[in-house]
Amino acid sequence: MSNSTSKSIENNYDALELITEEVLKRYGDTPNPRLRELMLSLIKHIHGFAKEVKLTAEEWAFTMSFLEETGKWCSPGRNEFMIFSDALGLSMLTITQDYPRPAHATEPTLVGPFLMEDAPQFPMGANISGGAAGTPMHAQGQVLDIHGKPVANAVIDVWHSDDRGLYDVQDDFEEKGAWARAALTTGADGRYSFWSVLPVDYPVPQDGTAIQMLKATTGRSWRPAHLHFRIQAPGQRPLVTHIFDKNSKNLDGDAVFGVRPSLIADFVHQAPGKAPDGQTMTRDFYTLDYNFVMTDPIK
Repeated sequence: MSNSTSKSIENNYDALELITEEVLKRYGDTPNPRLRELMLSLIKHIHGFAKEVKLTAEEWAFTMSFLEETGKWCSPGRNEFMIFSDALGLSMLTITQDYPRPAHATEPTLVGPFLMEDAPQFPMGANISGGAAGTPMHAQGQVLDIHGKPVANAVIDVWHSDDRGLYDVQDDFEEKGAWARAALTTGADGRYSFWSVLPVDYPVPQDGTAIQMLKATTGRSWRPAHLHFRIQAPGQRPLVTHIFDKNSKNLDGDAVFGVRPSLIADFVHQAPGKAPDGQTMTRDFYTLDYNFVMTDPIK
């Protein structure tokens, strides 16, 4: 009885190739052409990986539990899965192949796990630090199009760490709110400026699952000091990038492969005195001058 029943089943999944073939057959009916292409390629590669390494049931179960645990570390302002994508080089690979640009345009880099929508809005020249600990820093520059013309009404999201290497979302965000995070909008001249504190090198979050993977593999978990920028403007392709401090000790070992030479800039140490905006500083501070060149949208 048992044998006759099994023979009457149209599809048997008792062989490796039969399993893969049937899965591909079913997903081959996906209506959306691009989604179909993505799913079929994913299935081929992930099944191929499992066969190549002879993945065990125990390893598979561990991975499923690990992914479940990873999801628990995700919250508004922190995407633990993004850290994995960054640390595996997938983020930079995707960005590099998906962002064609003229040679003189600003290079993009990864967004990181701490972007938040609807950041507090500040006027140009404001201090966005929100009480963050660190040495004062003044940043300024201009947003330009590929023809060198100022980009008006560009919304600049900026966020960065304090001198502990922490972001606001890692520091009792619900109680303390945002700090070292802002949205600024350029005027007709495309210029931007703000005060904050000097970012420092820091390790990826030490309390989640990504750090477990890094400790067990590369052993590299540090990021060089940087400012995050996301710039969006009418008629321009959105730009997500970092500006890295040339004095950082971790430029050659960024845990997430995000450093690009053109994005390394000089955060200049300044003695007490007049700041670029005319303010008199009674303590040491730093200045950054950096222009961004956006690209036309994809046709």
